[in-house]
Amino acid sequence: MKGKLKFILPLIVIVSLISWLVFAGVKDSMVYYITVDELLEDIPDIYGQKVRVSGTVVHGSIKNELDDSLRFTIADGKGKIDVEYDGIIPDIFTDGVEAVVEGKFSTDNVFEADLLLAKCPTKYESEEAPYQRKEG
Repeated sequence: MKGKLKFILPLIVIVSLISWLVFAGVKDSMVYYITVDELLEDIPDIYGQKVRVSGTVVHGSIKNELDDSLRFTIADGKGKIDVEYDGIIPDIFTDGVEAVVEGKFSTDNVFEADLLLAKCPTKYESEEAPYQRKEG
């Protein structure tokens, strides 16, 4: 019995330690996903916190700045926020696309994003094929 206990007790400690490390790592890396309207409702609580926000890019709002940063506006419902981003721009990023930005809301009411994702359209439409197969 003591031989089994010497084996089982360290095993339980190791499994518990690994489980705690995994849980702590996942908890620290979680970033909550909110809408623009939710962000605007909770502005005092959000300043300085890393959040992920989803919204639609407002038509005509995309501007490339001289310092290679990108400024644009995203909207959701009634609310709009200005976003400043400096990084790699997704190929499908354009006016009207649904974008997800991750970063912090600054005190000058600009969302400073360090991650920009553009959601793919839910419906894929292919181009007309140059030829069509005839049935029969």
